[in-house]
Amino acid sequence: MDRINGQENLYVGGIFGLNTTNRLEANKITHVLSVIRYSLGGTDGGLAVNAKRVDWSQYEHLSIDIDDVEDEDMLVHLPRMVRFIDRGLHGNNNDNNNNKAAAGGGSGAVLVHCAMGKSRSVTAVMAYLLWKHPQRFGRSAPGTTAAQAVAAALAWVRQTRAGAGPNDGFLDQLRMWWDMGCPAADGDDAVERLPAYARWAYRREVELAARIGRAPDRLRFEDEETHAGQGGALHVRCKKCRRVLATNPFVAEHGGGKTAAVSAPCPHLFIEPLSWMRPTLELGALDGRLVCPGARCGATVGRYAWQGFQCSCHEWVCPAFSLQRSKVDEVIVAAPSSTGPEDAAAAARERLRALGIRLPPAAPYAGSPAGGGSGGRKENRENLDGSTKESSHPRRSGTDARCKANDPMAGRATPDGLEWEWE
Repeated sequence: MDRINGQENLYVGGIFGLNTTNRLEANKITHVLSVIRYSLGGTDGGLAVNAKRVDWSQYEHLSIDIDDVEDEDMLVHLPRMVRFIDRGLHGNNNDNNNNKAAAGGGSGAVLVHCAMGKSRSVTAVMAYLLWKHPQRFGRSAPGTTAAQAVAAALAWVRQTRAGAGPNDGFLDQLRMWWDMGCPAADGDDAVERLPAYARWAYRREVELAARIGRAPDRLRFEDEETHAGQGGALHVRCKKCRRVLATNPFVAEHGGGKTAAVSAPCPHLFIEPLSWMRPTLELGALDGRLVCPGARCGATVGRYAWQGFQCSCHEWVCPAFSLQRSKVDEVIVAAPSSTGPEDAAAAARERLRALGIRLPPAAPYAGSPAGGGSGGRKENRENLDGSTKESSHPRRSGTDARCKANDPMAGRATPDGLEWEWE
């Protein structure tokens, strides 16, 4: 076993370190975290080391059953392991350990072990260091990425444990742990309550289902779990009916966006699964077409593949929900101002326009009772594409013989009980 550099009595090692009973006593170990299926007493079918020669009752013990494979979910256990390590090192009122006094000042010494002391145990130790000493790894430095913080934590452990090396899957989960803010203090289930974990866990379900050639049993739509923020955003609209299909928060980045051969923009625009896809995805197919949900549209706007596919910029996306750029328009919508009711109304009109809804003119018709006029009038009306054209408005009046004889709209009542008469 090796002591982690720092002022805390934190040790990492393999399972064979438990055979060296004198070292446990010499280092005043009070807590043992086994990141492997392990039983100190050997009574539940797990591993047992020196069960007869060691009085295990003097140790606080926590065992987490985890395999050293990349797709193992270590992330969900990190809060519990980190809290256990912290309790062993610094103590609290709930700690009933018999050796606390021997360590002095209510503090103790913790051994974290797995089979070889290389991957699982090191991951648990790194998670603790990132949570307990975030400033050491760049939390206060602007621009520090999760990858940089995790690399710094691994380098710190390797100062005394040269063979430390978590597998790639555990390193990815440690980066997520950093991005989440290392939420150990919020309870053992802190990670499970976060949307980022739910998204990651669902992606794992999708990948597992794709491996056996089937669609996932459960559907999760990002727009039902996450709300888009305020401000300017990218609106992706169907080119045929102008219905909004996705906004900026649900557009997934991939690759560099350009092909190596021609340096042209990638023809695919990848998005997250959204609720308008429900009728298609509920059919349970492994792949298929994405159709615009507009009531009178039905245009094919892209395709999906739960097993993923490689786009023309050589990036493999899994699962893949792709909109064809030739079938959609990408529009940047300016952030609405909140300075007055007129601005709020303008923002509301813009949202309706994005959905393909055209409102009637704000001013009343000249021939209506509210308009105070006696005849029809002409005005410029704005089309969906922003252009204007001159149009004639109908005039409402009482029953008229000419209206009934020549106008196909004759006899159809308006909301105020009058009949239409055209100029």
